[in-house]
Amino acid sequence: MAHSPVRTPCLIQVPFMSGDGAHPASAGPRRATESARELLGARGVAFESATVDVVAGDSAEAAWRVSDALASTVRNTTAAGQLPLVLAGSCDAALGVLAGFEHARCGVVWLDAHGDFNTPESSETGFLPGMALAAVVGHCHADRWAQIGDATPIAESDTLLLGVRELSPAAERRRLKASAIDAIAWRGGKAQRDPIAALDALAERVDAVYLHIDLDAFDPEVAPGIVDDPVPGGLSLRDGERVVRAVLERFRVPAATLATYVPARDPDGRTLDLELRLIELLAGV
Repeated sequence: MAHSPVRTPCLIQVPFMSGDGAHPASAGPRRATESARELLGARGVAFESATVDVVAGDSAEAAWRVSDALASTVRNTTAAGQLPLVLAGSCDAALGVLAGFEHARCGVVWLDAHGDFNTPESSETGFLPGMALAAVVGHCHADRWAQIGDATPIAESDTLLLGVRELSPAAERRRLKASAIDAIAWRGGKAQRDPIAALDALAERVDAVYLHIDLDAFDPEVAPGIVDDPVPGGLSLRDGERVVRAVLERFRVPAATLATYVPARDPDGRTLDLELRLIELLAGV
């Protein structure tokens, strides 16, 4: 069984929600980064930090300008031998992360309550984060992605989606069902199949994965402070710890993302505590 080597993490904050720096989710990366710095520093863990600082504007290109800047930051972090640990306001950050390193032989483990599997043709809103996973596997936005870096699609068969329990519209459900993505639903707080067995199967095909965690994959009792309205029945903290540990035990992880934390929706800090615990695991604490 392969083990992901412990590298110095670089906390990369992306204070935008799909290019919008004024959205409440833009405050999440800042808050999480500040708290993680205190936590890791107190534990004597070496780390670096960086911020994606770009004038995104309010046009349709704003999200892509953020992803372009993120790709450059990830590229520099990877060249320095560090682990890009990206704290982002939205899931379209995945395109910037993957554009920043060579990932032709990489798989994806994607935790999310939603499929993020719409395309411009199926989406009712045109919301880019809702197309993020579809773009990652090559279903849309290929030309624009290629302008910011490595746009090699991840094979559907090398993609594992965990925690999904809300798909919209019906076309997204049909698209995901017709794909070769291994999607494991969570219902009533329980996985409908064993995620560890699925990780074992994935490890037979790839030795590296990009780990993407939308905090809405977790149950609202664990993570109420997220962008979308929380969807009941998701992962517990124990589930999340088990999955992340299993990923690190089986794969090299070139980069990881934690997305959609909204401090204004997290008055008692439960969601922040979850994100900090995941950061600890990824930092090897």
